[in-house]
Amino acid sequence: MNRSDVRGLLIRHTGAHVAEDVVSAWESGLAGYSLAECHRAFVALGPAARRATPSEIAGRCDAARDRANDVPASVQSAASPRATSRDYYRQAGMLGIRTVYAAMGWKRNADHDLARSVACPFCKARAWAVCGPLSRNRAGVREIRDPAHRMHPSRLRHAQAELERADGTSDQEITR
Repeated sequence: MNRSDVRGLLIRHTGAHVAEDVVSAWESGLAGYSLAECHRAFVALGPAARRATPSEIAGRCDAARDRANDVPASVQSAASPRATSRDYYRQAGMLGIRTVYAAMGWKRNADHDLARSVACPFCKARAWAVCGPLSRNRAGVREIRDPAHRMHPSRLRHAQAELERADGTSDQEITR
């Protein structure tokens, strides 16, 4: 790919004219990739292509080559490390909270962790997020958060049903 190809890609996908030093940086970052590969990578990004970096485009080109060769990608997708780090920090936070409770001699409600493990069907809070202060939803249904586990009661019931379903599944697998 030459400089004019790189400039054309950047103008087409970022919507702005680019300086020579930016073209040089992109040209060196995309060395070894064809114009068609880079174009497909830009198109796959959609509107986010305006903020793309050369390494991101190169990573997408490598992933496309790996998929074409039926070789599993050694690099995970862009969303995966973020989800992994989120899960890691959530677990570290829960461990820290448990440590503080143990050090202070406080009692921790086991239902609280159980309820947080599922999404709330009432206020739509995601799993591991605290229920919002909502006490009446759009349908007019009223549900006050339980002060013991600080979640909506329907969330705890949903978590207990999930736990029973999981226990039932594991029992069935053992008897087979």
